[in-house]
Parts: sequence; C-alpha cells; structure tokens
Amino acid sequence: MTAVEEMLTALKARLPGVTGDGQDALLKALLADAESLIRALTWRESVPPALQSAQVRLAVVLYNRLGAEGEESRTEGDVTRRFSALPEDLRREIFAYRTART
Repeated sequence: MTAVEEMLTALKARLPGVTGDGQDALLKALLADAESLIRALTWRESVPPALQSAQVRLAVVLYNRLGAEGEESRTEGDVTRRFSALPEDLRREIFAYRTART
C-alpha cells in the first residue's frame, strides 16, 4: 500500500459517514491541499514522513470547512462557530519541522 493510500484510509476512518470509494477524488484533493500547506509552512520540498499524520488531520480540518471557506465566524440561532486558520496543536507540530531560510 502506498503512502497516499494509507493516508486515504486513515482519513476515511476519521470522517464519520464517509465509506466506499465515492469521495476518493475529493479526499485525495484535500490530502494534496494539506500537503501543499505543510510544504509552504515548513519550506520543504516534500512532507516529512513524521508529518503524514498531521497531513491527515489537516485534511480532516479542510473537509470540515467545506462550504465555510472564507468565513471567520458563523451564527445560527444561539450557536456561534468561530474558525481559526490552523488549529494551534497542528501549527506547533508542523512548525517543529520548519527549515531555516537564508
């Protein structure tokens, strides 16, 4: 099994209601987006193997934000939801792998 297939399986396990192969194209696109974000934040050419779990968790965040792109907060009745650009636990984990820039 390739790394992408393993991450796809892990992503499906974290998303309730996602079964089968019907959403594989979307999930692979979200994994690719998560990879791009991690590469941009770490200034690396590729995602280190140690950050593959963070890549899957970031893809879950991106999946959960579908339809709320660009929103900072949303109020529906008495419920207010606020969105952060990147959850702090993921930010710390990813930034630990930053390379120096000159």
